[in-house]
Amino acid sequence: MSALWDRLAALLMERSRRERWLLAVLVLVALPLGLWQGVAVPLIERQGQARSALANTRATELWVAERAVEHARLRRAAGADAGGGTAPVGMSGLEAALRAAGLRDAVTELANTAEGGITLRFDAVRFSRLAAWLSDQSGQWGYDLDGFTFERGAREDVVAADLRLVPAAR
Repeated sequence: MSALWDRLAALLMERSRRERWLLAVLVLVALPLGLWQGVAVPLIERQGQARSALANTRATELWVAERAVEHARLRRAAGADAGGGTAPVGMSGLEAALRAAGLRDAVTELANTAEGGITLRFDAVRFSRLAAWLSDQSGQWGYDLDGFTFERGAREDVVAADLRLVPAAR
């Protein structure tokens, strides 16, 4: 280690006073600034993006929870819990509802499942239109929403959505 310090001291002694000051400025100012720009700034930007994505996810979860509460309230008001409920409309009824809402062209997968449910997939659909359609169809299908996934799209208000429907419990 001593040899390394000796070589560094010899290297600095060969330099003029002005060159030594410039090297000191480089080590004390430019190097930390470069590290800040190269490491800290990208990390801060990614943290901001993650917080924004988390806020969007929480807003979507809140919207879904509000729709679930509204759906339960409407079912109680309509007496669907006490009565037999709505019979499942099947894939053709669901497809007709999609056509009426102008969403049929956005559907990339519409399939029956082995349990009698339906899988519905949109690769790119406007979230506001899909949300309005889901709200309008609440309680009319005869299916319960078993699972769903929303992924943000490249443009604003565009999502990829995956919905799994199962026949409603009577």
